[in-house]
Amino acid sequence: MRLLSRRLVGRRGSAVVSIAALLGMILCAGRARAGENQTNLQLDVVINSVPARMIGSFVRFDNGRIGGTLEELESLGLRPGRPHRPDEIIALDDIPTLKYRYEERTQRIFIIVDEAGRKPQALDAGGFRGTLPRAQADPGAVLNYDLLTSTSNISTSRSIGLANTSLLLDARAFSPYGTAEQSAIIRSGPQQPAQATRLNSSFQYSDQDRMISYVAGDTINGGLAWSRPVRIGGLQAQRDFTLRPDLITAPLATIGGSAAVPSTVDVYVNNIRTFSQDVASGPFSVNNVPLISGAGTTQLVVRDSAGHETRTSAPFYANASLLAPGLSSWSVEAGLPRLSYGSSSDVYVGSPVGSATLRRGIYDGLTAEAHAEGGAGVINGGIGGVLRTGTTGVAAVALAGSGSGKNRGMQTYASYETRLFDVSISASSQHTFGTYDDLASATARLQNIATFNGGLQNLNGLFNYLPGGVASVSNSFAYVTGIYGSARAPVALDRITFSTPMPFDSRASLSASFVDLRDASGNRSNIVTASYSRSLPYNASVFTTVFHDFGSKRNTGIFAGLSMPIGDSASITSGVSSGRSGTIASVDAVRSLGPEPGSYGWRVHDSEGSASYREATASYRSSYGTIQAGASQAGSSAVGSLELRGSITTIGGGVFLSNWIDDSFAVVTTGVPDVEVLNENRWAGVTDSRGMLLIPMLRSYQNNKIAIDPTNLPVDNEAATTHDIVAPADRAGILVRFDVRKETTAALVTFVGADNRVLPAGAVGRMTGGGEFVVGYDGQAYIKGLSAMNEVEIDLADLRCRATFAFVPKPGEQVRIPGVVCR
Repeated sequence: MRLLSRRLVGRRGSAVVSIAALLGMILCAGRARAGENQTNLQLDVVINSVPARMIGSFVRFDNGRIGGTLEELESLGLRPGRPHRPDEIIALDDIPTLKYRYEERTQRIFIIVDEAGRKPQALDAGGFRGTLPRAQADPGAVLNYDLLTSTSNISTSRSIGLANTSLLLDARAFSPYGTAEQSAIIRSGPQQPAQATRLNSSFQYSDQDRMISYVAGDTINGGLAWSRPVRIGGLQAQRDFTLRPDLITAPLATIGGSAAVPSTVDVYVNNIRTFSQDVASGPFSVNNVPLISGAGTTQLVVRDSAGHETRTSAPFYANASLLAPGLSSWSVEAGLPRLSYGSSSDVYVGSPVGSATLRRGIYDGLTAEAHAEGGAGVINGGIGGVLRTGTTGVAAVALAGSGSGKNRGMQTYASYETRLFDVSISASSQHTFGTYDDLASATARLQNIATFNGGLQNLNGLFNYLPGGVASVSNSFAYVTGIYGSARAPVALDRITFSTPMPFDSRASLSASFVDLRDASGNRSNIVTASYSRSLPYNASVFTTVFHDFGSKRNTGIFAGLSMPIGDSASITSGVSSGRSGTIASVDAVRSLGPEPGSYGWRVHDSEGSASYREATASYRSSYGTIQAGASQAGSSAVGSLELRGSITTIGGGVFLSNWIDDSFAVVTTGVPDVEVLNENRWAGVTDSRGMLLIPMLRSYQNNKIAIDPTNLPVDNEAATTHDIVAPADRAGILVRFDVRKETTAALVTFVGADNRVLPAGAVGRMTGGGEFVVGYDGQAYIKGLSAMNEVEIDLADLRCRATFAFVPKPGEQVRIPGVVCR
């Protein structure tokens, strides 16, 4: 039976044990060995000469042996050895390597045990230490827009007119039941009418508890490093780890040690401290040590109160492609393939397809993978795995096969990344054999061929131009299963990359890569690339990149440049590039546009040589959107451009203009204008005339601290709370309400005694029939709930006094009542 309470022992060794704990010990002792009488003991425990600061519940048998239950011994940090029943009394004499001495006079037990007989203390270095936020979404809608227009050729036109205009719209409506999204682009030109092209239409619902997102509409199917995704219109369900920011998905390191006395444990990852905690004496393990991607070293430092240190180092290799043991990531989808996305010939093909993808962590260093897909005349499936090779690197392998009619094919994939000394190496190889097909190649061959009058006779001529195709017609679509072009996966794709700091110059680094690509049409590219960069004083840097294609195109290029900052937020970069098209020298000066309202940015570019091009742009971000204007010149052509980017949002009965909203947002409502609002302790703006303010950038499914500054509230207004923690759902909005109310029955009352001296600070008073108040400095007390006549009692150090006073409200003013005598 579990002991219901236990109190820590103070320095004098005193302790209190609950009656429930004694009853539990009696019940457990009743199940001990038959024929042995027991005496219940509550003993102060000392292990290896160090007080455990706990009271242990033990049983003493007639023969003098002492024992305890399994739960009791484990709570003291002891490891009984062989398996035992939870309610079994375990004699301390039966635990190997353990010795003890019972001191009856002081009711203490002294235990000596080696490390094998002690249970390690488990410390968590990466666990989520806060409350898991519950995501919320209030009903509302957002319309993001990006309007871009350009003028006609300024240098040749007598009058400036509009040449091309495009408007990108991204609308979504959200509620606690999900988010519906619709995006489109509208284009127009001088010689063509406005044309609208639909982009994405979908509805998404996320189940935070199960970490599953459901999508109905346009989506992209799941995939792995060795598969190719496609666009479909249909249904999808997939694991979504972003719904749980507290969850650690990657396998993390566990390191351990032992402390002879109570000590402090510090964990360093690549010389950066990531964890610190006090531990009691004995063995311990630190679990879930956060690691960076790639190779590194962890260091465990144990420091006692005297300052003695013990350091232990261990190498590691971490990779985000590995999953923690028992954790699964998956995706399942089915629908109709979508072709020519974003163009006027965008179409869904009436040939259903489906796919499923699974990744599961088997061990710390092994993650299994599987992928299957089918439809459009193709069946494809494969298995693979990601394996950590000790502390040196991570390898991945996969094998897939396909069937399409009488065609059969296979694909192999292998990759490895490692770090040897200071050299990072990454290599991968993908090859196909036979006639390998997947959904990407099958859907690329599906052609939208309009039928005239619903007949096949008009299609026969077109089929003659499609090599080897076998066609069937359904409704207004023809599906051609013959192979043409290079829609299939590459026959060979081999890649290797090296990067390293220069051995004699820590500021310089060198990287090189080689790519061998051969597509299904027989085209081949063998591209070698090398890059060198070095940092210079004053945050400047120099860089050079050279590439050469040994394949069919036989092309060579080089680019070299120098970059240096201008002030705190601008930089200038100059460079020269040379290739098949000639040599070009360029200069760029850039100031990046900041995310906060009121920021501005600009860019000036000039390139001269075989091709000349000049451009200048300026941008400004306000609370209502972003505007950018620019002009460019290429040869004899010069045009101007103007871009407006922002959003229109409605929620809580209000309509707001703001910058583009990608993720989540909040609308703060106070009911009072000109109240300052803070987001994560940073100024976010002031409420408008309606007492509302939109904050456009919040982190979905994570805690966001929103606060108001009450100093700007009218004197007769007060806020019940000044901060709140909110967690909006993905791409949704949330209303944050601060209850600001008028307080017209409050006053600042100054109390004096019979001697006309102000009452001392800290005195507690109470209204007759009302609440309590506290007297502050200068005898002042802020009292609420006043009526026309009021009576109060105030407790002083050695007496109690009474006072009466009248109250007259003054809207918009702080009522002050001086000189109230308390007798």
